[in-house]
Amino acid sequence: MLSEKLKVDFASMRVEILDLNVLAYFYVRKLNRLAHIIKTTTREYLLEEFTALRYMENGIILHLTNLDDDSSNFSFRTASAAFKRSTRDQKAQTQIHETLKTFRKNLNDVKVAHRNKRIAHLNYEKDLRFDEFLDFEKVLLPLINEANTIADEFWGEKINAKFRLGSLEGHIDFRRTPDDLKVDVNKFDGFF
Repeated sequence: MLSEKLKVDFASMRVEILDLNVLAYFYVRKLNRLAHIIKTTTREYLLEEFTALRYMENGIILHLTNLDDDSSNFSFRTASAAFKRSTRDQKAQTQIHETLKTFRKNLNDVKVAHRNKRIAHLNYEKDLRFDEFLDFEKVLLPLINEANTIADEFWGEKINAKFRLGSLEGHIDFRRTPDDLKVDVNKFDGFF
């Protein structure tokens, strides 16, 4: 959908999507390792893991809300405005407008209740428990999938997020199917 020039102008949006997917992948891996960590490590190490998870969750929320920013080169809204100026295709303009309207509506609770209160302004009434997190599969994963779909639509193809580990280990595909991002704290009986 975006022209090659606009893809260059909005390269930061692509990076935002890549970072979001990498962070979500490792966040779920850390969550899925919790049962093992509880059984085999110290309380101090467990607190360290919960703290890392808190900041990873905050990072996911910030990447999602960055994509909804008013005026940045990593924002869907800014890319949409640039797209509208570059095309006369009314159907495509309407489609992206409606898609972004839905994304904003779906993101609003996370943006207001979590980013604004817990991350940006720290104005919540009670302290969060160190082990209190959003339900990844019900709250964050649908937003991540929606953001991926929108970014892919802008790019006109799937934005791949892969990392080559080495010649023997293969690669990690951070854009796997949503089933690969299921939370199961008993999934790993070790660190691998």
